[in-house]
Amino acid sequence: MKIVFSGGGTGGHIYPALAIKDILRQQYSFESGYVGVKGGMEEKIVSRETDIAFFGVRAQGMPRSLSLKWLSFPFVNLAGISDALGYLRTFSPDLVVATGGFVAFPVLAASRLLGLPTVIHEQNAAMGVTNRIFAGSARKVLLTYTAAAKEDGERIVVTGNPVRSAFLKQNTKSQRFARNNNEFIILAVGGSRGALSINRACIELAKTWLVNQPGVRLIHISGERDFDMVKSETDGMPANYQLLPYLHEMKEAFDAADLLISRAGATILSEIAVCRKPAILVPFPFATDNHQEKNARVLEEIGAARLLLDSDLNAASLVNLIDEVRTGDTLAKMAEASAKSRPDDVEQRILKQISEILDKS
Repeated sequence: MKIVFSGGGTGGHIYPALAIKDILRQQYSFESGYVGVKGGMEEKIVSRETDIAFFGVRAQGMPRSLSLKWLSFPFVNLAGISDALGYLRTFSPDLVVATGGFVAFPVLAASRLLGLPTVIHEQNAAMGVTNRIFAGSARKVLLTYTAAAKEDGERIVVTGNPVRSAFLKQNTKSQRFARNNNEFIILAVGGSRGALSINRACIELAKTWLVNQPGVRLIHISGERDFDMVKSETDGMPANYQLLPYLHEMKEAFDAADLLISRAGATILSEIAVCRKPAILVPFPFATDNHQEKNARVLEEIGAARLLLDSDLNAASLVNLIDEVRTGDTLAKMAEASAKSRPDDVEQRILKQISEILDKS
């Protein structure tokens, strides 16, 4: 049996694809391939996996403003479809699983032309452009939120968003983030690419508030893009400020944290839910269809998170929310609501739905 996976542009599309691969390996033995943009984030992340081969295609996201990229956009993606057709004909998969992002467009288009069965997984409360285009021809459309599409219980099904296997393990004590007595730990993370506005707010927070809070520690994962800038701005900070460019073993930091400050991408929200963590969510304001704010509002409505718009983000607004959630039993109630925001059997639901296709083939 052979299965091809595709999705990328951000870790929010890549990690669910790899998580689905691991879910299917619990029941099936298969050869796997991953299609993405050569040199893109998906190649970097997939290269860490030992049981899947990466194949690069050409792809370009739809320009969001008037620019010369509109001239190259159709031709790059037509070339990408040609790339994907050649690969799929050679590899001859039994199934294609796509998790969204413009990088999945060529492989889904080629799969449709070749008549290959496809499964689409949508992580967000608003379905992305690529998934919307191909949802009608997919054998299964698996959703994280009911807001993304109308569920029919057979072809379109809410399963939830899968997480990396490390996040399903019980809490472990980490030497890297060992807790001092009665210490309150905040984890700030901007997603796989980092978030400049969160980074700037954390710099301000560290300089104006954290220096006077010896019982509070801020673990700040800046992303590699902004790391040098943040490091130069926070040089000489006390030990209760920890700066990292990136952390592949993110579960260690999650386990240590009492509160998260984060963007509102679907994958990190699922990881927050699995770890039962309260969060202050700062949605990326330019996300397609404003899906991050829609994700965040779903969690705010059930009491699992506080929403802070990017335009309102600064050290003062963060301090106000931190003080608010540390009052009484608010954090405990948010943690309980966070745990309830994601079904406990997400992985089993996904396995059941895809098994219905694989067992028939």
